[in-house]
Amino acid sequence: MLFARKALALSLSLIPLSSFADTLWLDNGDRITGKIEFLEAGKMSIKTEFAGLITVKTDRVVTFETGEPLLLKLGDKAQYITRLQASEQKGQVTLAFDQQDDQSGGQNRSVPVQQISQLLVPKPVIQDMVWEGDASAALELKDTSGTETEDLDLDLSTRLRHGDWRHDLALDYERDYRDDVKSRHAWETDYDINRFLTENWFWMTSFRYQRDYLNEIAKQKQFGMGPGYEWWNNSLGRFETSARLDRIWTEERSGNKNKYNALGLQWDYRRFLVGKRFELFHKAETQIPDDPNVRYQIDTEAGVRYSLTSWAALSLKAELDYLNTSDDTGYRDTRYTMGLGVGW
Repeated sequence: MLFARKALALSLSLIPLSSFADTLWLDNGDRITGKIEFLEAGKMSIKTEFAGLITVKTDRVVTFETGEPLLLKLGDKAQYITRLQASEQKGQVTLAFDQQDDQSGGQNRSVPVQQISQLLVPKPVIQDMVWEGDASAALELKDTSGTETEDLDLDLSTRLRHGDWRHDLALDYERDYRDDVKSRHAWETDYDINRFLTENWFWMTSFRYQRDYLNEIAKQKQFGMGPGYEWWNNSLGRFETSARLDRIWTEERSGNKNKYNALGLQWDYRRFLVGKRFELFHKAETQIPDDPNVRYQIDTEAGVRYSLTSWAALSLKAELDYLNTSDDTGYRDTRYTMGLGVGW
């Protein structure tokens, strides 16, 4: 008997921790196993091996349990990082605190599932590389009011995080025609390298190159540095802001070259809704140069993505380029595109 117990203990120790899954019990008798990603607004999302991401209303959940600690927020604003165990009482779950946990004195307690306002995977200290990104293509062909248009927009953005370092790379290509006459032809590449000084504060170093084949400014190079702050970054999205001092070099189509300094303010917002079915995104950059003729310049985009599958999404995006000047050289350019993309 002693040998059998040792053999069982040894066999269990060889099972990888990833094999222990979270479990949901539903009021119709079904049971779902997988990995709970988040709970918010009365809906719980669990990633399963057989059906991908599943969203369940919490009023259908009898109880559930987790294999690893999660960040839990209750309706009374209290929050804990703890494992959760199934409760024998219908509609409740047990908070399984560690015996050395100062939040509860090591006393487990049950709470109604409906009282949980939010459940998230705690943000870990990143040791291994985390790579994410998305790519989209928008091709718009239309004939309105006698004007034939053909618009092409290709976007690629990717982010690589390893420890305290983060690398952001973005590429954008645009080419538009009006009645077979090219009205826009430009591309841009951005590369940012960020060093996190604390959990939220980071130092940004930014490089940018723009090439325009039609407008007066044919080439533009930009280099900048400055602090940034990541307000949040979790399963439901992220939001960060930064401020930079930039050095900008421009070359006009006539061959004239200029260089000047500028203050750059930038923000990036992402938010998932309805069990990650929809994603709202908005990013913008405002530059205030030391040119007396230029008050400020804004480059912004906002839109929504709708997930078709676990990797494909349909996106609707609005873009605004705005230059405010003291003379008549300013401009305002607005574009609306719909495209199909992939994410990872």
